[in-house]
Amino acid sequence: MSLPLAVEDISGAQELFDWFGYWPDFHDAEVLKVHIELGTESSLLLHTWEMTNKITPEGFYELRKHVSVEFVLDEVTSLNVQDLWEHSILLSLVISKTAAGFLLELSSAYGLCGTIAAQNISLRLKSGKPFVSS
Repeated sequence: MSLPLAVEDISGAQELFDWFGYWPDFHDAEVLKVHIELGTESSLLLHTWEMTNKITPEGFYELRKHVSVEFVLDEVTSLNVQDLWEHSILLSLVISKTAAGFLLELSSAYGLCGTIAAQNISLRLKSGKPFVSS
């Protein structure tokens, strides 16, 4: 198994691939933050994990390999998103290469969905569950 061609030029993509041992589809990933700033660096922060086939004593699937993934978006060129809810869960996130850079396609279970085009994308990872203040 190897890194998908569409993401091989993205800084941090190999690190994410190595974390899971495959490229994740971001199913059930939680959108933690969206920051769009025209003419400079923008970002999309997600919390994702690997779901196993093991059941916890509470009756849920065991989740492991928790990681926060920040998509750093250089020069956003197109933004078409909707349902900017406080709590959003993705069905999937697909990255495509385009003539002008990259396209993120966000499909949602509920909340944020749509597309974001940027000239360049890089990834920053932070292992573990994200800190949530109460």
